[in-house]
Amino acid sequence: MWLSIFVLVNLRNHNLILNAVFTQFLNQRVKYELGKICPQSQFEFQKIYLERHKSQTIAVICVIFFPCTHYAFLGKWQMQVLFWLTLGGAGIWWIFDIFRIKKLVKKRNTEIQNKILLELKSVNVFDKNEYIRPVRAKAVRVRMA
Repeated sequence: MWLSIFVLVNLRNHNLILNAVFTQFLNQRVKYELGKICPQSQFEFQKIYLERHKSQTIAVICVIFFPCTHYAFLGKWQMQVLFWLTLGGAGIWWIFDIFRIKKLVKKRNTEIQNKILLELKSVNVFDKNEYIRPVRAKAVRVRMA
């Protein structure tokens, strides 16, 4: 039911037409940039992001129950190797990561959003000629004789 609810948000004279639940997880700059493009491209961004984003729930499970895998889940392989070599900072690094895992996931998802925007720009999705915004109709009075 909630997937079919769409919201129209006005961001500095730009329209963002996406799922209301989806937009609450987007960065403000990403929302602004998405408002500049056509609705079809916005839905393409949403589709790609939903495939690539990282879940906070899965990250919390990784850091608590499988402490050697959370950086790999986030795609930070250099940090993961360093974590393995130091044995999680003798356990201290691992304890800190338990408390900051949500922030790490949010940061990674923002990186993913920015990367998708760059990919869309490189495919010329942001071409202004691609989408012409509809003009608002003006009310006209007609005098009947």
